[in-house]
Amino acid sequence: MLHYKVYQNKSKGNKAYGKWFARATVNQTIDLEQLAEHMANHNTPYSKGAIYGVLTDMVNCIRELVLDGNAVKIPNLAIFSAGLKTKGADNLNDFNVATNILSAHLRARPCGDFTRTELTAAARVQEAGQYNRGGKAEEGDNKSSGTSENVPSTGGEGGADA
Repeated sequence: MLHYKVYQNKSKGNKAYGKWFARATVNQTIDLEQLAEHMANHNTPYSKGAIYGVLTDMVNCIRELVLDGNAVKIPNLAIFSAGLKTKGADNLNDFNVATNILSAHLRARPCGDFTRTELTAAARVQEAGQYNRGGKAEEGDNKSSGTSENVPSTGGEGGADA
């Protein structure tokens, strides 16, 4: 179940200024060890420790391969690659790595069963509980208090992705 909070766009000059949107919230962040434990509980012959070791090695290898300029595809999850944040130069001769390349970052493009279309079809959403609707979020968790609905598959974008 995905939870969301409703917020108002307050960016003056934005064409969506004043409109109301939903923003996905996170219940908790699952770390690699918790993921390994979750996987071990799914009728696998592998222990939490064995799974954790493989996942740790996988993360290290993906990092190494991406930093070598490769894209790494994990089917039905994402294609991982490096991206660059750059600043434009006025002309080709003025382009300088130290000045114009600001940073590198990890890109993750969904693929297979993890695409926007697939997630939209499978998602169920419910408004998060314990927050000031339309205002600033209050301390609390995502214990739901409303009704749940399937996400409509319209193909369009209703607002900012969150």
